[in-house]
Amino acid sequence: MRRIVIVGTLVGVGVLIVRGRVPKLHERLVARCESMFERMPDTFPPKTMMRGIEETRVKTGRILELLETRTEDTAEPALSDPSTEVVHHAS
Repeated sequence: MRRIVIVGTLVGVGVLIVRGRVPKLHERLVARCESMFERMPDTFPPKTMMRGIEETRVKTGRILELLETRTEDTAEPALSDPSTEVVHHAS
């Protein structure tokens, strides 16, 4: 029983230490990856893909703007005045 308590305490302390250091470690890893990515040539496939994503976002934004203007135009149909309509009856 005493061994279980000692091992549990050590594991708990280890978890607390790791939780405290994970955010700093994550920041360092992300910074390192970004610096490596920046050093790669412009022809590196992930870099070309990232440029493609930005172009796609711009085009998608423009398409959405056009679609919104079209739906606004079709959402407001021209209502005709019923008193000016001519009704033809077949005789």
